[in-house]
Amino acid sequence: MTRPLWILLLLSSFLGGTASFGYSIDGVRWTSNRTVVMHLSLGGPVALQDGFSSFNQSAEDALNIWNQYLVHMKFAALLESPLPPGDSDADNSVFFASTVFGSAFGSRTLAITLTSNRGSVATESDVIFNTREDWDSYRGAVQPGRPDFHRVALHEFGHVLGLNHPDDNGQRVSAIMNSIIGGLDSLGQDDISGAQAIYDNGPPFLASFPSPNLVNLSTRAFVGEGDRVLIGGLIIQGSQPATVVLRAIGHSLAARGINDPLTDPVLQLRNANGGLIGESDDWISDSDAESIASYRLDPSNSRESALLRTLNPGNYTAIVRAYDNGDGDLTGTGLVELYDLHTTGGRAGNIATRGQVLTGDGALIAGFIIGGSQSKEVIIRGLGPSLSAANVANALADPAMEVRDAAGNLILANDDWEADANAGRVASAGLAPSQRREAALFANLNPGTYTTVLRGFDNTTGIGLVEVYDLSPAP
Repeated sequence: MTRPLWILLLLSSFLGGTASFGYSIDGVRWTSNRTVVMHLSLGGPVALQDGFSSFNQSAEDALNIWNQYLVHMKFAALLESPLPPGDSDADNSVFFASTVFGSAFGSRTLAITLTSNRGSVATESDVIFNTREDWDSYRGAVQPGRPDFHRVALHEFGHVLGLNHPDDNGQRVSAIMNSIIGGLDSLGQDDISGAQAIYDNGPPFLASFPSPNLVNLSTRAFVGEGDRVLIGGLIIQGSQPATVVLRAIGHSLAARGINDPLTDPVLQLRNANGGLIGESDDWISDSDAESIASYRLDPSNSRESALLRTLNPGNYTAIVRAYDNGDGDLTGTGLVELYDLHTTGGRAGNIATRGQVLTGDGALIAGFIIGGSQSKEVIIRGLGPSLSAANVANALADPAMEVRDAAGNLILANDDWEADANAGRVASAGLAPSQRREAALFANLNPGTYTTVLRGFDNTTGIGLVEVYDLSPAP
């Protein structure tokens, strides 16, 4: 949906207020409890009258002002975002431009907000500021010929929230959301009341419980077609179910400097018999979207996928592939993530991911977190040749594996598992790889974040499998 332009007349007069509220709501809102990431791409340092050192900082401050009054939705600012602004990409871009994605600004238009939606749920909002203007950021009376970026940003971000112009319907209230700019340089009570009418009510926020187990696992790899999709496996251990959130991330990886991200990932969850027990294309359309956001695990891009499931003990598989919308865009780098919420006595104890192992940045990269306050014994394996016995084509011939800590320091490495000093510990746990060229490591790791990088020895490529085993007794 496209909102009306905010045509701002640089007038010194301001519409007078009344005791009644006149806020206008358009009926489109963000998923409850969602964190709406705004990608700020407003240029480098510049001296502004109010002391901000860039328009990005001024925009961030405007977002934070709105955040003070929002309960079941929050803004998050990504300053100097590396994402190029794009139309209909499900990213929320804030930038200067001379056109509105190729269309001309109106003759008196300072800025415009374009919002897309699916039914009553917002999916994307882009805010574009007209480069024709001589912008500054300040407080107080409007300075003729020099529009105040900060108050315009406050107004446009109100549109992102779902507010319209109260004065379009004849209400005369003091509000930043009025269609004509004036002396008000902050939110009025009418603006605050409008935002609260949309976001004061919603499901409660939820929290996972601290645990000494593996907290989550994420694996990044190139996602292809057919058998070259990204496949994550997990085992729910113990006698009780475990509640997990699974996510498939693609397009937003570009904000992390990843080239060629998967544009529109699809996530499937299957049981040990191959039966489909969950599927997500765009997470905001799923019935558990609000619950996922309530755990603060909502993907930042509306096209990405997520599932919340309580799983009985057993084996499960998560499959990530591209959504086929007919444009031929079916490959790219994707990320599959598992979050064990530890709301029951069950746990996701053994976790594995299979995907393509390429050269350079195309390595299979798995991250995991050890929770709690005590060290934990784990075994990490990198498999390749043995996949051929499972009829996996183009298996990685000679896997080489590294384990790095949160600072990127190399703490363990292995090529052929039998050459490692702790090979006996791997074998005694019953986890010796069947092929000598495969990699395996025993480690006693302190709580924290770790990354396993699986490559092919001498830059070979193929399908590889990385596994993390929690050796502590199952509950």
